[in-house]
Amino acid sequence: MLQTSSHDVIVIGGGPAGSTSATWLARHGYNVLLLEREKFPREHVGESLLPFCYSLLDDLGVIDELKKNFVRKPGVRFIDRDGNISTTWCFDHVIKNETYLSFQVIRGEFDHILLRNAAKNGADVREETSVTNADITSSSDQVTVTSLDSAGKESVHTARFLIDASGREAFIGAKSGWRKAREELDRTAIWSHWGDVKLSGGLEEGLSIIIYMGLEQKGWIWVFPLGENRITAGFVAQNSYIRDQQRKLKGSGSKDWKQDLCMQELLHSKYVQGLLEGSKMLIPTQINGNYSYEVKNHYGSNYAMVGDARGFVDPIFSSGVFLSIKSASLVSTAIHKQLTGEVNGKNEAMETAYQQITGAYNFVHRMIKLFYNPHSVTWAQAGADGEAHKNHESAMAAGHYMLSGDFFENYKKFEGFFEILEDPEQFRRYKKLVIDRDEFVQPTCSSRWDEVFKDMVQRDQERTAGTRDLVVL
Repeated sequence: MLQTSSHDVIVIGGGPAGSTSATWLARHGYNVLLLEREKFPREHVGESLLPFCYSLLDDLGVIDELKKNFVRKPGVRFIDRDGNISTTWCFDHVIKNETYLSFQVIRGEFDHILLRNAAKNGADVREETSVTNADITSSSDQVTVTSLDSAGKESVHTARFLIDASGREAFIGAKSGWRKAREELDRTAIWSHWGDVKLSGGLEEGLSIIIYMGLEQKGWIWVFPLGENRITAGFVAQNSYIRDQQRKLKGSGSKDWKQDLCMQELLHSKYVQGLLEGSKMLIPTQINGNYSYEVKNHYGSNYAMVGDARGFVDPIFSSGVFLSIKSASLVSTAIHKQLTGEVNGKNEAMETAYQQITGAYNFVHRMIKLFYNPHSVTWAQAGADGEAHKNHESAMAAGHYMLSGDFFENYKKFEGFFEILEDPEQFRRYKKLVIDRDEFVQPTCSSRWDEVFKDMVQRDQERTAGTRDLVVL
């Protein structure tokens, strides 16, 4: 027998955007149904969080739990493949309160914390339940959603509003033909986690490490600390390179081309090579492809897209979780105004929210384009030319400075700054006056062990105890 139910709001997807939306609206007393197709915890790319996540996560009520589970992140270090050139950006240079110390998270656990928090705040959370259809067209003030659970039971749900937080699936956008790839960011990420790693090069104080790959990959490597001897490491490269290497590896007899390619690319870096010597791979190799896209028609009278369902850009700046939970927070506030009848026809709060969201996404996209091609210098040139490489690392330092700021509400104020970054002559003046300072060329943020690791040591030891029998690389 077909089951039916009625709700105020239905949320598709239980990632950070969906959990945040469900939490805020449930707190306002709405009947919220959250449908998530997977069983949490599940692994996901995007372990490094920006400082501006801190206040949002504090408002959600999960900060204390995050402190007990995850490494703290004081900044980012950008280095070349050989480790000869580096620039370090420390968040406390521009953020003068406790929120400068962000987090390096295990996404499977982090997302699960947020999902459980949504349920704790009153949302009806149903995992292993896939949405098979969503009708947003038959009525301007109602939606109908069909779902299928793990037992094969089909249900029909109605609601006054639908939030699409389905992540890269972009359920409404894909179903409606509104999704379009960002062809200039045609890239794939491949990664894993490793244990028994002796942290060094800034990892021992919680720093994120970004390593330039250059050459034909046109990509980068990341290494983030997830514990006192655990890291996440992976690489991003353009899809044409990935496809070419896949053919070569399979042709040479590779039994697991993803793992072999991941190791091949990571070991190009002498720094990463040293880290992984004697280490243990803790999870199977993960892959995320074709992840940069834009979706149009972000909202309507009875639906809204938040997080990756609205669009996704390259994760080089670790902006994904922040964009997701911030957009979810803004949109949830606008939905509340609409459902309580505080709007008369046009929802100005929703318009304002999406102006800020679109401005923020465009901001990050512009930064990413500058990163991949600062002053018309390609990644291949950066790999071959030391001076060109310095332009890249300086642009990254300046870019991260902007990402430490309030670019949702105030993205317009950075227009002039972008003009400086994009003009070679003005950039040289800026670099000399602002970037070429001792605090940027030092490889450290001088963070103490007790700031970065102390609160999560017990949890880290529990994880380590559960991974003793894994294979040494």
